[in-house]
Amino acid sequence: MMKKSNKPKKSPMLMWGILLTVIAASTAGIFFLSKGTEKSVSFDHIHGIGYTGDGNSLVIPAHDGLRIYEEDTWRNAENEPNDYMGFSMINDGFYSSGHPAPGSDLKNPFGIVKSDNFGSEIEPLTLYGEVDFHGMAAGYNSNIIYVMNPQPNTVMASPGLYFSTDEARTWKNSKLNNLVGSASAIAVHPENEQMIALGTDQGAFLSADNGNTFNQTLKEPVSAMTYTFDEKVAIGSRGEKAKVTILDLISLEPKELSIPSPNEGEFISFIAVNPKDVNVIAYSTSENNVYQSKNGGASWTAIVKKGKGVKSD
Repeated sequence: MMKKSNKPKKSPMLMWGILLTVIAASTAGIFFLSKGTEKSVSFDHIHGIGYTGDGNSLVIPAHDGLRIYEEDTWRNAENEPNDYMGFSMINDGFYSSGHPAPGSDLKNPFGIVKSDNFGSEIEPLTLYGEVDFHGMAAGYNSNIIYVMNPQPNTVMASPGLYFSTDEARTWKNSKLNNLVGSASAIAVHPENEQMIALGTDQGAFLSADNGNTFNQTLKEPVSAMTYTFDEKVAIGSRGEKAKVTILDLISLEPKELSIPSPNEGEFISFIAVNPKDVNVIAYSTSENNVYQSKNGGASWTAIVKKGKGVKSD
């Protein structure tokens, strides 16, 4: 299908279905410093987080476009400010669902689209103009796509978990055996197409057979998950307090990281690990904070504080 250019315009500006329910991961009123200027720009929601394939940039999709953190400075992507949902970085760009910016000639909703790192070209893959997927994840290097389908559509006959190994041309339905609770997070192994993780209000669940059968690994409410690039899973949980746990996929031993003290009720909304250096980890929270560690979680730097981007010295 033809790619659609997403250059800046001059014009002005689910529920996942069945027993699975998305926990809203939106955060409000965030301000970031644009590169090379003292003027700040705002956006209303965080819809994901991920590092580019070269490891140089952290990308955060918002309600009105992409924010990019590189060289310790925030900037806006210089492309159409689309509302990306179900955002998933891969080694050469990202997959996403969501909605086009006001005034765009792109169809609404996106269905599933693919783009380069910063959204300069949008390539519709499937269900373009038909479905907005909130629960979606992709294998960083394998490019397999998993979605939680909220209702029947022209490609998927029923609600549930589906996956595609050919960039959304064909789909298979997963059985979800042994999964318990309302889903809040989804993650896919970067290499192994069969390995998927789902977080629910009952815990963390791992599958090694494309989501047909799950095994529970943690028994506390999960709000965010991502596979690392060294056979581990980073899990954000929301019990009495928010925490980040690294689960070893071989031993299944969990290791809780020491993170900046969260406020009461604050939870981890998204987690990302740098593909070029697994010691570089970033996470966002429900209270407009984003933290990054460059030493595997031994120490953290706030790169967003209470809705304001922080430019390092």
